[in-house]
Amino acid sequence: MPTQIDSAFIADMRESFSNNGDSAIDEVLPSGFSIGGVVQLACMRSACSPRLLSHLAMWRKRSAVLNDACLTFDNGHLPSTASMWEVRGLEFFPIRGMDWADSQRYHPFESRFCKAAKQAGFGDKAAALAGALYEMADNVAQHSGADSHNPSPGLLGYYICDSHVAFAVADFGRGVLNSLKDNPAWEHLTDSKAALMEVVTNHASRRQYGGDGEGFKEVFRSLANLNGMIELLSGNGRVRIVSTSDGRQAAPQFTAPLPGFQLSVNCSLNSAPGERIFPLDYLT
Repeated sequence: MPTQIDSAFIADMRESFSNNGDSAIDEVLPSGFSIGGVVQLACMRSACSPRLLSHLAMWRKRSAVLNDACLTFDNGHLPSTASMWEVRGLEFFPIRGMDWADSQRYHPFESRFCKAAKQAGFGDKAAALAGALYEMADNVAQHSGADSHNPSPGLLGYYICDSHVAFAVADFGRGVLNSLKDNPAWEHLTDSKAALMEVVTNHASRRQYGGDGEGFKEVFRSLANLNGMIELLSGNGRVRIVSTSDGRQAAPQFTAPLPGFQLSVNCSLNSAPGERIFPLDYLT
């Protein structure tokens, strides 16, 4: 059955597997991907069953994008086909260690993102979106590890086309709930859905002094009046936030638990909030 692999599909897939529903994947034939779907799949393979891994291996053979995302996450290197990605407005970057955003590799990556966003019509808002991109990726380095010096590996990716900017970040570290419990102000939290909502509404952070929630503040500022949609997953929690000229609305729910933190951001100049899908054979 032809299926678009986006963040909503990944959330549904988690639910299926939590109920021992590996066979549900047998009927899935990807027809296209969102950047959020690709980034999450590349990272979540470490928690997949052998049955799902065999299907993902077949999907990788049919999708150069998914294959490069997996290689970037596994090896911690930029794709060898970087020149191709930057021309088409799609690229990945590995998040490894506290100094992940080195000047030699990340700054050119960020510049390519800004250039593509400007060409897509976002003008002076491209810099704000680049700031949000960095903040969410640095969130992995700052909060995913058991301590601040040993972050979990993560993956960052973006896709930009005709008036649409999307980016996604994922790791399979300790997750938002465990991170917030470093701060006594949040030690009362008992589930990841509540933890995500505190991050979204009260800028909760594991830091006890200063800098609370600055990354998400940057994201919300950058998406103002851009028909933005944010999908956050961590542990057993899922929150979707829609940001329009009328304000923001957050819809939290429980989901099947998986480690780490996964986020996708989409914004559009001329359409309703939602994820943009690129075809299975994109870049081939």
